[in-house]
This record gives sequence, structure tokens and C-alpha cells, in this order.
Amino acid sequence: MRVKTGPDWQRTGYKWITMTGLSAVLLTGWMLLDFKMVVLGGQASATTPQALGASPQASSTQLVYKQGEPVTLMTDIPLFKNRREGSVAADQMGIEYYTTKSEKYTLASVRGEWIQVKSSEQGDFWLPSWYALKGSRSMTKTAPQSFTLQSGSKLYLAPGSASTWSFEKRLTDKAVIVAAWDGWYGVSIAPRIWNKESSTYRPVLLWIKEKDIDQRMNVADGWFNQEASLETSVIRHLTDIKLNKATTSKQVAEWLGEPDWKESSSNLNYTGYSMSIGQTWRYEREDGQYLVTFNKNGKVVRTRWNLPQDNRNAVVSDWNISRADEYGFTTKIYGTTLPTTIPWKPLWTNQGDINYTFLQAATDDVLLMKGDDGGFSGDYYEGSIYALDRHSGQKLWRINGGFGRLQAELETGRQYVTIYSDYDPDKKKYVERIRHLNLKNGKVTWTYTPKQNFSLNGITAAKNVVVVNSPINEGSSNSRLTVLDSANGKTLWTRKLTTGYELLNKSADDPYVLYWEKNKLVAADPQSGRTVWSLKAKRSTIEQLGNDPYFDGIERMNPFATTNAERWISLDNQWLLLDLNTGKKLAKFLARAGQRFEVLNDGMLLIRENKNGDHYGKYEDFTTTLYDAKTGKARWTLKGKVERGLVEEDQLYVIKNGYPAALDYKTGETRWSAKDSIATLRYPTNQGSYLIIDDQLLLPMDENLLVLNKRNGALLGRVHDVVMGSPEHRDRDAKNGTINRIGNEVYVGSSNGRFRVYEASRLQEAISP
Repeated sequence: MRVKTGPDWQRTGYKWITMTGLSAVLLTGWMLLDFKMVVLGGQASATTPQALGASPQASSTQLVYKQGEPVTLMTDIPLFKNRREGSVAADQMGIEYYTTKSEKYTLASVRGEWIQVKSSEQGDFWLPSWYALKGSRSMTKTAPQSFTLQSGSKLYLAPGSASTWSFEKRLTDKAVIVAAWDGWYGVSIAPRIWNKESSTYRPVLLWIKEKDIDQRMNVADGWFNQEASLETSVIRHLTDIKLNKATTSKQVAEWLGEPDWKESSSNLNYTGYSMSIGQTWRYEREDGQYLVTFNKNGKVVRTRWNLPQDNRNAVVSDWNISRADEYGFTTKIYGTTLPTTIPWKPLWTNQGDINYTFLQAATDDVLLMKGDDGGFSGDYYEGSIYALDRHSGQKLWRINGGFGRLQAELETGRQYVTIYSDYDPDKKKYVERIRHLNLKNGKVTWTYTPKQNFSLNGITAAKNVVVVNSPINEGSSNSRLTVLDSANGKTLWTRKLTTGYELLNKSADDPYVLYWEKNKLVAADPQSGRTVWSLKAKRSTIEQLGNDPYFDGIERMNPFATTNAERWISLDNQWLLLDLNTGKKLAKFLARAGQRFEVLNDGMLLIRENKNGDHYGKYEDFTTTLYDAKTGKARWTLKGKVERGLVEEDQLYVIKNGYPAALDYKTGETRWSAKDSIATLRYPTNQGSYLIIDDQLLLPMDENLLVLNKRNGALLGRVHDVVMGSPEHRDRDAKNGTINRIGNEVYVGSSNGRFRVYEASRLQEAISP
């Protein structure tokens, strides 16, 4: 270091201090030696120990930090994106990050009362220099306290700092004392707006003098208790500053009180790891719900505020808004109504070991299930086929397919199931196997091993047979159909098909083996391969919708019943409805790109078309038509995307532009829509289908199983302890297998491995106990 001295020093009033890189000299009290002026980063800043807030006892020891050197900071200190002056309101500081134990901080620059630090994880931030001083580490956290101040009292950036703010009356209900240091108290001030666009803001920490306080009072524990009378906004402030991932369930119970509901959590592990189900506590109020999730060790791993749309939280977002430092701490903005919990109790619950549980088929005694981890592409690790006792929920058997392909085809008598898998998770290698199992006990009655060493195209079924689809040679687009007797696995017949073929069978309910080849649609006898009927037709340029794994399906499949012998097939750029027994054309309409359709429960069609020829896109790019294919007449056409329809009398329950709605079946006029009441998302996720119980509509949506009044769309609540989710591109499984009813029994899947059976007759008493 060189210090400039001489006759001009007194006149110019400064010393020239140079170091390697940036000069940064900190006292334990503040940033000065004993001089009047320090030149830092090429800019001069006139300072004195008093101007910088140095208390007499804080200026005795000298600490030096150079640019790039580590700076020791306590945890939970607010970090600023920019330096703030008194002109910025105390509740508009824009804080998103606090200091954490895991991050490392190095000095970047010094400006007046501020230092800039570089975070090892989050970039550059500013904070008051006082927090970098050794003396500040004697600051202690206190229990939250409300307080009153003498008139004219100030808020300080740090103890004794020159930067101050007037304590305005409007801050009274959003400020609590949380820290103490040598005659000063740290005050946490909640942000004026917690959420804006994709950001969540957090409370700032300012300081007041002890002598300015008229009175202090501890905030009583049990924040959600009625007798506590704390406003939801105050509780939101307290939970933000008090709860972290070191907090225990015991502490939460003391601070917040006992929850309204305790439920099983969603899976706390990522796909690829064993499931870990914790517990979620729900605190419910009309103007806010707070969810706290604990792991198996009783530590907080997630929290979330559910808030209704209002002026304070006016934000529309397609994702949860997360606290920037710990993404487990989130806020979710709903519509005008929050779903309260309905205590509908199940008859039995089965806890599986893979996230999503879909009902595939059912007999009088057995439920055939599909387990899926919900991961997409490289995040998919595990799927399974298993069976449950329909009366008790006990697991009967299970086959795990790992991350490989897994298909299950129930045979015609519904007493056996044929399963194709191409990966063995135990051996950790690809092994193609076709196994025929007894549905009740999982006993293998026969197996079929492909002769080639390359992958099959899969299996399907027709009446009393299993159809194995394999390429002629490795990489070939020509195929060989091998038709097996489902009773014993013996080969009945084979057939070579040329490039461009389509195998169109869907299940053992199909009367014939159905394929298209060489401009001909052929229905072959399952036992002999003889052609029963055929139809000349060119292959359509429009894909068979059944081959699109991302389409939720033309029909809603009933797992308790067999399917009829009618099939919509795309040929000659037309959609043809064929009688599979005879090949007779029952109905037709023009097929176009960007078009999808579904068959309603009364046989009418909802046809959706996108003006850009795309299956996806903005809702305003779609039109939807209610079409009677057998008469060739359209009943009505609407602008927008209408899907998942369910007809009851003169009303059509649908998902319209992402939200539950009811339409007049004759005119298409919207009778009610839950868009404003349920959520604010631009593109909400809807898994599953509608189910009607008396005057209630049940619908899996987002994470909840919602219950709505079918007459006016009023949100009645959500079913207790059911965790739904959004498995990536499993729309067909979700549509058909998430929620089903037969008689008084309601079968409900989930996203946390659970599958339940409820009594429909008990729902009404759960809504109105």
C-alpha cells in the first residue's frame, strides 16, 4: 500500500489508498480507518464513522476485505437487488433472496453504507455493510413481537445508519420485531405486494431504536386458532420468516396450532428413486389456505399458500410462484373460491409403490391396475402392471417393467391377462417376454419368447387370441403377425405385412384380427387367418388417432364392461364408423389435419379443429362442433376448445378452454363456467373425466379431486386425502383410469401410489354433515 502525504494532503483532504484490485477497508463498526475520505472503485464517497452508523463500541477493531475475498454473513439476512434509499417505501424493497448456510459470498464492491457481494449460487446482491462486521454477529433472533412506536420514530437501514424511513401508520399491521442488538430491534416488514408475475417478494429487515418503542407484546402461538384473531396476511408474514427446512412438526404445531386436516403427502422423491410419502397439514380459511408438508423424520420439506384471486394477489401464472431461495416454499393463486376439504371416507385404500395408479379393467373379484411414475422421456424410470382384490384392496400380484415398454391385454373371458415387457429391472437388461397370467393369482400359464434378437413392435388382441407384431428383420418396416391361441400360447397362424401396414386391433373384444395393407382393410378370422370381410380403401394422410400416444382417445373406456363392435377408422381421408362384425359403413365425415374428436356417451361426436392445423395451441384457434355422424348434421359450433364431454339429459358437462363448464345440449350455450371460481391459470391441467353422483360432479383437476354442484357449477370442495397430479402425456390412462363408478362403488386413483374405493351414497353426508 502507498499512502500519499506531503504539503497538499491537508488541503486536498484525502489519502490515496491502493490495494490489489478493489480497495475495501472495513472496521468492526463500519468501513473506514480513521480518515475522512475513502476512494473505492474509482469513486469517492464522503463518510464519517457517525454517518455510516458506527457506534462507539463498534469502531475499535479493524477488519480488511479485498475484492473477491470471502465475506462471512449470518443466515436469513435480506439481500437487495439494488441499493435502496429513503425514497423507496419500506414495504416495496423487492426482496427475493435471504442469505443461506449453503451459499458462499465474496466482496464485489463498496458504496457508502452498502456492500455488494457475489453469491456462489444466485449472482450479485447488495446489503448493508453492518452485516459484514464481526460485531453484528451478536444480533439475536427474538420471538415475533408486535409493537407501538412514539410519534416521529424512524426505521433505520441498520443500527445507527444514516439511511432512514418514517414509520408510517399503514406499516403497523405488517411489521413485527424479530431481532435485537445492543439497544436496537430488528423489524421484519411484509412486502406490499407478495407476488408479481413470476416473482415472490419477501419481508425486509429494518431497525428501530429501543428508546423509541412505547410497548412490545409477544405474538401468541397458535396463529391459526380462532382465539388468536390474527389476519391471514399476518400469518403469511410469520410463516415466511419462521418456517424453513429445519423446522419440525412439533414447532409448527406450537406456532400455528393443530391443523384442520392431516393427509398423506405427494411423493417427496424424484422419479427414479423409491417413493417417500410424508404428511401434509392443511390450515383452511376462506381467504387463504396453508399447506405444510413434513418428511418421514418430521422436518418441513414444503409449504404452500393457496390464495384466492384479489387485488392484493392479482397475478395470472401457469406455474406455482416459488420463494426464490427454496423452491419448496410456494404460493399458488386460485380463482375466487378456495376448495375446502370434504371428509369422504373410503371403504379401503391400497398404497402402491409407483406414483400414478390407473384402473385398466375389472372383473367381479379383481381390479387390473397400471402403475406409472409419470415421468416423461428421460425422466421415466418405472411402470408396472398389478392386480388388487376388488373387495379388500389387497395386492394379489405385480409385474414391474422398469423403464421399458409394458402392455397388458385382457383375454376374452376376462380371467387371464397377457403381458408384454421388453426390460427386466432385476437383471438390468432388455429381455423381451410375453407372459399369460391368471388374473386372480398371477400364476403364469404360458410364455412366448420371440425368436429374433431385436425388438417387437408390441402385442394386441382379438377374440380368444393374442397378436404379436414383429418386424421381419431388424430395422425393417415390414412386419410379421404371429397369432397365438390365448388359451395355450400356441401359434395359430402367421402373416407377413408390407411397408405402410396398420394393425388396428384394440382389445380382445374385437371379433377379428384387423389390419390395413395394400389399399385394403382386412378382417381376418382369429383362429384361421381367413379373410371374413375386406374393404378397398387408400391409406389416409390423417393418422389413426388411436396411434397417437398423446391423444386421450376417441371413446371413454369403461373398465367394467366390454366394448362394442364399432370402430372409427381413418381411411381415404375420411373418418369411417365401421361395424367390425360385417365391415358395413355406419357413418362418415371428412378428416382434416388439426382435427380431433371424441364420442360422447350417447354416440354424438364433439369435433375439435384448429385453424392452424395443429392439435395444440391457443384456445381461440379452436372451434368445436357437436355432430351427429349418422345423420351427417351438425347441431352447433362454438369458438374455443371443448373436450371431455359427458351428457346428462339436456346438459353437457365439458372442459371448455381448460375449465369445467356446462352447456345447453341443444344450443351449445354456456349455462355455467367455473373459470373464475376455480383457478387463474392460462392452461390448467385436467386429468381424468367427469363422474356424476346425485347433484354433484366429481372431476380430477390439478392436484385435487374437486366436487362441484352440477346445476350451477359452484365449487363445493375437494375430497380429503386424495392427491391428484399431472402425469406427462398419460392423457388416455388418466381419462379412462383415474376415476370410475359402477353401482354404488367409486374407484379413485392418485399421484402418490394410492388407490381407493368409496361409497357414492356417502358423499352427500360428507358434504353436509
